[in-house]
Amino acid sequence: MPKGRILAVDDQRYFRELLEGMLTEEGFEAQTASSGEEALRMLEHSDFEILITDLVMPGMDGNELVHRVKERNPNQDIVVITGVVDVRTAVDAMKLGATDYLLKPFDRKTLATALEGIMQNRRLRDEHARLLAENIDYLAEHSLLEWALRFYSCLSVPTLAERVVEGLCVLTKAQGGVLWISDDDEPDRMVLAAARGLVRLDEEPAALTLEDLPPELREGGAPRAGGGAEDIYLPLRRQSRLVGVARLTDRLGGEPFGEGDRSRAEKLLGYAEPALANALRVRTLERRSLRDPATGAYIREYLDDVARNEIEKANRFGRSVSVFKLELGPLEELRKRLGPEKLQSWRAEVANRLQGLLRATDVLAVDGETAFCALLPEADALGAAVFKQRARRDLESGDLFAPIEATGRSAPQLATATYPIDGTQFELLAALLDTRIEEESRSLVGQLGLDRLSFAEALEALLRGGKPEPPETAGEIARFVLGELGRRPRDRGLVFVAPGPALADAVREGLEALGGIATHTAIAVVADGEKPKDAGPAVTWLAPDRAPDLAPFLLHYGEGAAYLLVRDADDGPEGVRMFHSDDRSLVEHLAFRLQRELAVPQMLELAQERTGQRPPAPGEGS
Repeated sequence: MPKGRILAVDDQRYFRELLEGMLTEEGFEAQTASSGEEALRMLEHSDFEILITDLVMPGMDGNELVHRVKERNPNQDIVVITGVVDVRTAVDAMKLGATDYLLKPFDRKTLATALEGIMQNRRLRDEHARLLAENIDYLAEHSLLEWALRFYSCLSVPTLAERVVEGLCVLTKAQGGVLWISDDDEPDRMVLAAARGLVRLDEEPAALTLEDLPPELREGGAPRAGGGAEDIYLPLRRQSRLVGVARLTDRLGGEPFGEGDRSRAEKLLGYAEPALANALRVRTLERRSLRDPATGAYIREYLDDVARNEIEKANRFGRSVSVFKLELGPLEELRKRLGPEKLQSWRAEVANRLQGLLRATDVLAVDGETAFCALLPEADALGAAVFKQRARRDLESGDLFAPIEATGRSAPQLATATYPIDGTQFELLAALLDTRIEEESRSLVGQLGLDRLSFAEALEALLRGGKPEPPETAGEIARFVLGELGRRPRDRGLVFVAPGPALADAVREGLEALGGIATHTAIAVVADGEKPKDAGPAVTWLAPDRAPDLAPFLLHYGEGAAYLLVRDADDGPEGVRMFHSDDRSLVEHLAFRLQRELAVPQMLELAQERTGQRPPAPGEGS
C-alpha cells in the first residue's frame, strides 16, 4: 500500500520524470502534470495528499497555482520548489498557504524527509479530528481551536509569541507568563520574546542558554512544576529540537498548577509549535531574500524594519538598543580608483570584517554603496562606543583602507546612537547617525591629527589652541562635572582626571561628595599618594608614572555626556591657558586612547557591573 498519493507539477519533462522516480522509490503513488492548468483539472477529479509544484513556470506560475488550490481546498498540503535566487517568491507562496519549500538542488533524502513530516502532520490532524469528535468536553476543545486559528493566522514571530503567552495564561489561569524563543542564527541561545501579567521585566534574563534550563527540558523531558510548585516550565520543540521555553507563574487564587493545567498547556503548545515553526521558516526565507548580493549584508529596508521592532521590544522590557554607521568615502572617487568590479570585492571584504565583530543577534546592512549600518540590540551607549572603537582599530589594520587614503581622506567616519537616551524613534536615531558622521568629519581628531599622537601629546596640541581663563574657572568646572555624577548616578560612563596641584582641591572635594553615592560611572584618578578611604568602589587610583607628563585635565564620557577640560600646570600673567570642549568624537577618542595607555580594561567592566547587569557587548573579545 503506497504511503500516499502525490501530484508533482513542473513544466520541464526531465524534472517531472526525476520527481516521479524519487517518489516511487520512496513508496508514494505519484502522478505528474506539466502545467498549473493541468494540475487543477486533475485535482477536480482526484484527491492527493500532497501537491508539489515548481514556482517558475510559463502561464500559471506556482504562486497562482497555490492560491487557486487553497481557494478550493484550504486543507491541501503543498510543497513549493524554487532556486536560491527566487526565495522572495517562496516567501509569497508560504504566505499564501504553502506547507513547506525545497531549494534546488535537493536529493531524495531531503525530499523524503519533508514529505514524511507532512504525512505525519496529516496523520496527527486526522487523529485529532477523530478524537475531537469523540471528546465530550467540546467547549474546551473549541476554545483550543480558536487559539489555534489565532496562531495559524500569524506569520510574525513577535506577535505570535504574544498570542502564545496570552493563551497559556488564559487557559491555566496564570497571572504571569514569560516566553523565550531561539533564533535560527544562534540555536543554543533563546531571547526574551514576550511577557504578560505579574512579571518584573527588569528581573527577567534577556537571554537563556541551555545550561540555564532545568535538566529535563534540555534532555527532551516533559514540562514540570517549578521549585515551589507555584510556577511551571513548558517547552516548545521543532523536530525534537528545543526552540522555546515558557514559564507560567502565580496561578489565580494562590493554588498550585495541577495536572489539568499542564494538560491544557500541552495541548495549546501542540498548536503553537507548528505555527512557530512556520513563522520561523518565513522569517528565514525573508532574511535570505533581503540580502545584498555583493556583500552578503542585509539591505537597509530590512534593518529599518527590524530596528523598529527591537525598539518596541526595548521599550516594553526597559532595555537599550544602539545603531552604528560606517561611512567609507566618496563613491565616485573610489569607483574611479578601484573600478566597478574591485569596488564590489572591496566592499565585501569590509562587510566580512564588520560581520566578524558582531554578535549573532546583531544585524549588518548596506546603506548605499559606501556605507554600512548595524543594529546592536541590548547595547547601551557605552557598549556601542566600545564596539565603534574596536571596529575602527580592526578595520584600520593592514591596508584595507588604502583606497580611502588614496582619495585624500585620512580615515572612514563612524558613529553610534542609542535608544532611549538619543531618541525614542528609529527615524530620530538614523538622523542623528548622519549628524554625528558629519560632526566626526569636522572633529579636531582629524584636523589636528590626534589619532597619531599619544594622550599627553594630544592634550598639549589642544592646549596650544586654548584661551586664557581666570585660574579659578578650571576648579569650578571640575566640581560641577563631578557633582553631575552624583545628580545622575544611574548614567553609565567613564571619568579620567589628573588633578595635579592646580585641580587637587576641587577633585578632592568632588570625590568626597560622591563618597556615599553608588554611581554607575567608573572614575580613574592619576595622582600621587594612596586612594582615599572614602573615595568609594567606583574610583581607581593610579600612580602618575603610568601616564607621565600629563597636563592637569578632567575627561567625562558616558551616556549623553562628553566633556574635556585641560589647563596649563602653571598660571600666567593673563590667567591660565585652558581648553575645554563637548565635541563627542574628540572626547570619545581621548577616553579610549587613555584607557589603552593606562592599561585599565577593568574600567569598562566596573562601569558595566555597577549597573547590576552586563549585556554582552558587540565585538567583545575581538
